[in-house]
Amino acid sequence: MGEHEDWAALLLGQPPAADVADPEPVGAEEARRRLALLDVPEVDRADVLATLPTPSGTPELWAALVRCHQVLHADAVPSRAVVWPNAPASLGAAGRYFYVHLYLLALPGLLARHRALRVPYDVTVATARDVGAKVASYREYYGVGGLDRQTWLVRHFRATLFRLGRLQFDRAALAVEQYHAEAGGTGPKQGTPVLEVHIPGDGPMTPDLCDESFRLARPFFAEHFPDERYDHATCRSWLLDRQLADVLPADSNIVRFQRRFELFGPEPACDSDVLEFVFHLPPGTGDLARLPQDTTLQRAIVTHLRAGRHWRQGCGWVALA
Repeated sequence: MGEHEDWAALLLGQPPAADVADPEPVGAEEARRRLALLDVPEVDRADVLATLPTPSGTPELWAALVRCHQVLHADAVPSRAVVWPNAPASLGAAGRYFYVHLYLLALPGLLARHRALRVPYDVTVATARDVGAKVASYREYYGVGGLDRQTWLVRHFRATLFRLGRLQFDRAALAVEQYHAEAGGTGPKQGTPVLEVHIPGDGPMTPDLCDESFRLARPFFAEHFPDERYDHATCRSWLLDRQLADVLPADSNIVRFQRRFELFGPEPACDSDVLEFVFHLPPGTGDLARLPQDTTLQRAIVTHLRAGRHWRQGCGWVALA
């Protein structure tokens, strides 16, 4: 088999779920409405529609979409991973947009889950718009349209992750094997529920905006998931690298964000993450000599790397009020 057939066979080989309704083919008008709700950039929408699979026109791709849709909506275990590799280059735009098509077809399921949980519509929209943000990032990285963050977006559609103001919060349980350390003190214990904090890259993370997100988090999850209790939030990010406090002003947004957390555990190198999120570069493509150095953060990152040092992923926890 060729790479196209191997890829499709891998997707089709995932266990199906009989209790998940298959998606219906989508007409152009409804597809446009969904793309707008997902905030897919205008520059991508025509190509997404032009390459949208159908049962009669592209049966193999349609079958793969149906199977991915079953896997996406069937699994009630938030942490269970999916195996969804990028489509082979031989599929062209149809492959690059394959997972955009998946989330377009899966949107009614997300809306139904949120309605059942009585999630406010503005939270639903803010959460769903991350699809468009990742499509925009793909174009910025590669110069063409597509999506390669398909596994990240699973949590949005399984209703484990919600955007509350500036920050995203993901329902999880503390796994010491992921952090390689105990939180210690009054921090969360192994296996206890935690909200994992993620920081979308679409604007400043001012203390006031972050304060508001943390203020919203605990009552939101208490209302919509009354059988779950979240006393702590955790974060794993290069933004928690202790070294940043040495090179940024004490009143910078990043340093003030760090101070919210009790840091713990080892700090693995994450240079590619920093280059990706600060300079919008695909992993492994950073040429230090060509990177812009227009901001204090950009200059600090480049100077640090040129000196042969590494940026590191910090881990931390914070008690929720």
